[in-house]
Amino acid sequence: MHILAIILVLFVAIEHIGIMGIEMLGSNQFISKSFNMPLEVVSKPEMRAALSNQGIYNGFVALALMLALFIPTGTIMKTLVLCFLGFVIFAAIFGAMTVYKRILLFQGGPAIIAFLLGIFFL
Repeated sequence: MHILAIILVLFVAIEHIGIMGIEMLGSNQFISKSFNMPLEVVSKPEMRAALSNQGIYNGFVALALMLALFIPTGTIMKTLVLCFLGFVIFAAIFGAMTVYKRILLFQGGPAIIAFLLGIFFL
């Protein structure tokens, strides 16, 4: 179960790298389709800037999860991993309440499972 917890934390980190890539580097059409947003909205320079800013935060979350998993050990590692997974879960809940409910499943689901496994097995 310890290994499964680590794998799920890595999955959440990789997922956030992917989200960062879409938000920062995706074409307008791909972003529109990925996030179910009108192309006219996504094409605005202000929206692209906001998405890029959001993307960099997703990249920071991914980096924080990976660093927390591999640099410290013991209680410090567990505390940091659970803290950053908590950020992901909170963001997914907020996203589900304000944007699309499916965010809770796709972004929050793996983080919730990793969080629960982390409590008991990290």
